Amino acid sequence: MGITYRRKKRALKYTDQQLNEISTRASRLYRTLSSGNVELIMNDEKYFLLYIESMSANRSFYASDPSVASPEPDSARSHYGLTVIQYFNQNRISFVSEQSNPQNCPQARPIETLWFILEQMVYAGGWEAKNVDQLKRRTSKKLSELDIDVAQTMFSNIRKQLRQIADKEPYEACSFLFIVY
Repeated sequence: MGITYRRKKRALKYTDQQLNEISTRASRLYRTLSSGNVELIMNDEKYFLLYIESMSANRSFYASDPSVASPEPDSARSHYGLTVIQYFNQNRISFVSEQSNPQNCPQARPIETLWFILEQMVYAGGWEAKNVDQLKRRTSKKLSELDIDVAQTMFSNIRKQLRQIADKEPYEACSFLFIVY
């Protein structure tokens, strides 16, 4: 059994059911956050490649056994895995349940926008890393150049954004952020 070239799965567009669920879940999360006794912590993961993701070489992957490779377009692991939930429960960590988390809705997660902005800054001008250490240094440098006021504004408006998603559809609730760097 050798290593074989495999195509990554593309992120799906919203189905009608997802559009309905997103509004319902955004409304639940909005009510939870509006109760006043909640401290919101945003968590996410981002995978930076040595070459920019839009290169055709990064649209696929090589694996001898595709069942052990993540089929997700962004290589993200399950945030609701049994081990993760058990850890949260054992350590009395409250978390947003799947029923209240707007699925596949980056508009409800300002951390997604922050990662996108950082990625654009890292790969600006067609920059490519020669090795992992060079990528780490460049990412750290660009992170330090990020305007903290812009980041704080994005996160402080999460309740307003959730209300817009609940009242309208996610496409209508998009907010655009222009940054000059």
